Amino acid sequence: MKIVVDTNIIFSAMLNPTATIGQAIIYGQRHQQFEFFAPHLLKEEIKRHRNKIIDVSKSIDDTTFEDIRDEMFNCVKFISEEQIPYEFWEISIPLVRDVDMDDIAFVALAEYLDARLWTGDKKLLAGLEKRGFTRIITTDEISNMKFTDL
Repeated sequence: MKIVVDTNIIFSAMLNPTATIGQAIIYGQRHQQFEFFAPHLLKEEIKRHRNKIIDVSKSIDDTTFEDIRDEMFNCVKFISEEQIPYEFWEISIPLVRDVDMDDIAFVALAEYLDARLWTGDKKLLAGLEKRGFTRIITTDEISNMKFTDL
């Protein structure tokens, strides 16, 4: 199953890689149950929030941050925003315009790959559902799937 992960999912996974989200990314990808994708923007956003992740976690230092980030990033295939054809950006504009234009790359990538979008952003979820975007997967749905190593 193709899944586009947004920044808040990776942020959560980095804060606690042994919790549901982190384990789903690691084991879901490792067992080829999921194929995770993200726009390159995600890397920039994690870099920008580095200090916040370290501060909020209270247990991550600089070295641990690098290790966890690398482990999460190794589970995700990054796609350059330039690779997403214009038509998918055009489809995505009305879906996110009144919600959060910062999320357009994630929605456009999900449209382009015909993938499901995994986000913990409740405002984004509500806005997308209201506009008829149904290609969403929730953390609960993912956590209900079984991984052989868990």
